[in-house]
Amino acid sequence: MTPQEAWTGCKPRVDHFRIFGCLAHVHVPNQKRIKLDDKSKTHIFLGVRKESKAYKLFDPITKKITISRDVKFEENACWKWEQRKGEVKSDVLDWEDKNSDANKELELEEDSDSNNASNTISQTGGDSSATSSGGSKPNSPTGRSRRAPAWMSEYTTGEGLLEEEEEAMMMITEEDPVTYNEAAKEKKWRDAMAKEIDSIEKNGTRGLTTLSSGVKAIGVKWVFKTKLNEHGNEEKYKARLVAKGYAQQYGIDYTEVFAPVARLDTIRLILATATQNKWEVYQLDVKSAFL
Repeated sequence: MTPQEAWTGCKPRVDHFRIFGCLAHVHVPNQKRIKLDDKSKTHIFLGVRKESKAYKLFDPITKKITISRDVKFEENACWKWEQRKGEVKSDVLDWEDKNSDANKELELEEDSDSNNASNTISQTGGDSSATSSGGSKPNSPTGRSRRAPAWMSEYTTGEGLLEEEEEAMMMITEEDPVTYNEAAKEKKWRDAMAKEIDSIEKNGTRGLTTLSSGVKAIGVKWVFKTKLNEHGNEEKYKARLVAKGYAQQYGIDYTEVFAPVARLDTIRLILATATQNKWEVYQLDVKSAFL
């Protein structure tokens, strides 16, 4: 029995432990991957990050530290440091070859696109507004036909809307105030800010203290949001007083990070249990739940 289990009664989990210095293959997301690149990069395992449940890894080629949770470990293998120079040289050569091949493919694609665009212009009598048969955008000033990427087909953009439709969308969307001066002009937002201050005082989350020498206080700002009901009508106005967390530094202003949110697995389990037992599920909003 460990001291933590004897004190808390809960057995600590160690399934995330890995052998120090073993090889770790980090997944490279699509947006950071170049053509012909591998889906993972080999790193060296250094440990677990203190402020989050992520692994700290070292890239021996670029000499950089990487933080990631999407990692596959090879605990029986380690980096061959005596062959590091040769491996780095080969990796660099492979990387250059891949980039050269990718650049050649891009040049071929550009040449084919420019040829198609020139053929289209010649057939339409040089009209610059002509488009290709695949629904591409008008030709650019350089004469190259611009096509929307394939992943854009899953999204709806505002391109192609009539002026009347754009004006209607602008009228439907009502923006909430951004600054305190804008919100202070309306009574509904002043009442919302008063309720927020009352909640802070009631929960005892605010108190006066003396700053140490050389320490600068972190500022706060108001965030305003209009809450809508299930019919899309305005239900209430919420004002939150939040700290400017981006001004904090790890190890100085904070040492741990918490995310007090419900897991999606828990919500699915509750809904499945309610469906099986034919229970009624109610949705409610708890005022100042975070505080």
